[in-house]
Amino acid sequence: MPELFTGQPGWLIILCLLLAAAYSIILYFRETKNEFPLIMKIFLGILRFVSVFIISFMLLSPFLRTVTSLKEKPVIILALDNSQSLVMVADSSDYRNRFPQDFDRLASNVSRMAEPRRYLFGEKLLPLSQESEFRDATTFTDRLTDFSGMISELENMYANRNVGAMIIASDGIFNTGANPVYMAKALPFPVFTIALGDTSIRRDLLVMKVNYNRMVYLNNQFPVEVIAHGHASAGGLSKLRIALDGQQVAVQDVVIDRDDFTKSYQFILEAKKSGLNKLSITLDPIDEELSLVNNRKEIYLEVLDSRNKVLILSEAPHPDISAIRQAISSNQNYEVEEALYSDFRGNPEAYNLLIMHQLPSVSEQALPLMTLITDKRLPVLFIVGPKSDVARFNQARSGLNIMAGRISMEEATPAVNPNFNAFSLSEGTRTWLAGLPPLNSPLGEYQVSNSAKVLLYQRIGSVETSRPLLLFNETLEGRSGVIVGDGIWKWRLYDYARNGNHDSFNELLNKTVQFLSLKDQKQKFRIYHKSNFLENEPVEFDGEVYNDSYELISDPDVSMTIQDENGKQFPFVFNKSGNAYHLNAGSFPPGNYTYAAKVAEGGQYPPENGQFSVSALDLEALNTIADHHLLYQLAAENGGKMFSGNELDQLADFLKSMDEIKPVTYTQKSYEDLINKWWVFGLVLLLLSLEWFLRKRSGGY
Repeated sequence: MPELFTGQPGWLIILCLLLAAAYSIILYFRETKNEFPLIMKIFLGILRFVSVFIISFMLLSPFLRTVTSLKEKPVIILALDNSQSLVMVADSSDYRNRFPQDFDRLASNVSRMAEPRRYLFGEKLLPLSQESEFRDATTFTDRLTDFSGMISELENMYANRNVGAMIIASDGIFNTGANPVYMAKALPFPVFTIALGDTSIRRDLLVMKVNYNRMVYLNNQFPVEVIAHGHASAGGLSKLRIALDGQQVAVQDVVIDRDDFTKSYQFILEAKKSGLNKLSITLDPIDEELSLVNNRKEIYLEVLDSRNKVLILSEAPHPDISAIRQAISSNQNYEVEEALYSDFRGNPEAYNLLIMHQLPSVSEQALPLMTLITDKRLPVLFIVGPKSDVARFNQARSGLNIMAGRISMEEATPAVNPNFNAFSLSEGTRTWLAGLPPLNSPLGEYQVSNSAKVLLYQRIGSVETSRPLLLFNETLEGRSGVIVGDGIWKWRLYDYARNGNHDSFNELLNKTVQFLSLKDQKQKFRIYHKSNFLENEPVEFDGEVYNDSYELISDPDVSMTIQDENGKQFPFVFNKSGNAYHLNAGSFPPGNYTYAAKVAEGGQYPPENGQFSVSALDLEALNTIADHHLLYQLAAENGGKMFSGNELDQLADFLKSMDEIKPVTYTQKSYEDLINKWWVFGLVLLLLSLEWFLRKRSGGY
């Protein structure tokens, strides 16, 4: 039943009554002359009293409060493992045909006491509608089992809901994400598990792991380590074979001397063909082997013609040089050399990038080298420090001029420019940049050219300035970069102290080197992509098209045709995003692919050709022994129990006996302003209209 309240003190209602009464008395009883009959005056006064009272009462902001009770039925979550490992056992047909029907029948059984919510999980969580049945949707084809992702997503999805229980049917094998036992500890409802799969150890031999470098160099030798593993395989004989692009290049006898067999085999191979090379590792089957799927693994190598060469020249030894060299050397695409300028006798044009540490300096102006950089438009990264000759540096057309007399230094910490778009940095590296120690930067007036892009600004104390700390300049004449300060070695130490590694420092330096040393900078059509994808991830490409003024445009259409190893072609058209192009071609089966991309307009844009590989994701085949101990632990530590796949009726009966699984009644209060009720306006209008009509009928005015 609605209750009436006001937002003002209650005594104001009495004031409203008095106001209405006074208004009516003054209007109809202030004169002794009897204009209307007494009965009529009283009736008209009552009408005016009620209407004035309602109008004045509305000024007190009255509202109606309604209290309703809602009953929420409990939810029972049913999640079925849809991964491949469940059907890689001897009785796989039972799981394919019978169990999904039984599990769906369990969902229907518990629907009498709760609302069942059905899900499949593996690579990702897949919700099923209430009308869907497990037997129709279950395919056991997921190539990963992510328990923790499933638990985390369901926890967020059902926060503050009346969940009676979660039921998980699985073999307990997970191969990505965190341990589900620890992830489930935060769940506010019990977890029941249904143990599937086979815990017996069957005779099986498999390629457990292959360790290799994804990028190698043409005509170089490279190591490959293969780890073979066997279950209940004692006495078996096999051969380990390695084929490079279909041609066998190595073979090794495998003698299995114990049931729990693990052994590492090392091979030294030679890269004889540039581009993507497919490496096939195969173990010959042994007698009575459970599965042959895991006896084979294919990987892809990117064979590069040569490394990009980087030369670090300096006026004098400095700890910055070692830090930069170690960062660049972490990328196998680059070969780094360092030398004092006074000792260098090589050809600077033989390098893809020059790093000039405090050169030109006051004592070493390096005039021949500076002239060569300007004339040949060589890619260069300047590092300005206290020994730099700023006047000579300003002549290098680096995109930055520093107007200073006698050079003096001050400490400047980096502030990241959020609008920088020459290349991207990971979120972790951007966070790391915000806390870096200061560099020693020149004090003076800075002039930045319009063609320059600033990645880091200088922060002096707590004040962020417009002076650059790291910038890049890109023109038709070439690319250059400037680090305005020395002491970058401290950034490398800070990275290790903060993160326990040098990954962020290496990423910053390698992205800088990659941008500056990019070949064919005047190429008007470019395609960017990874060289290797997994079969469960989308194959994506980014594209750029430039006009004659070397400005990004997105007017023409860009198309691409992808071709597999059998010659089958897949045509695509890039999507336009701002001034760039993007293509999500979807997932592809494992193999080696080539592509040809072209711009729709004219011959001024030569087509871009390339290749990429897709690697198989075979984690499900590496372990087919069910882990029922994990399922037992998962249930026991979350207030539930473990049941076998044949005990679904017992599970349903147990759930029905639980007092905790019951509806929850919620009290909900709703508020509505009385002035919003249409009948209030109608009542006032009716009262005033009736009063007006009676006054007129009686001859009043």
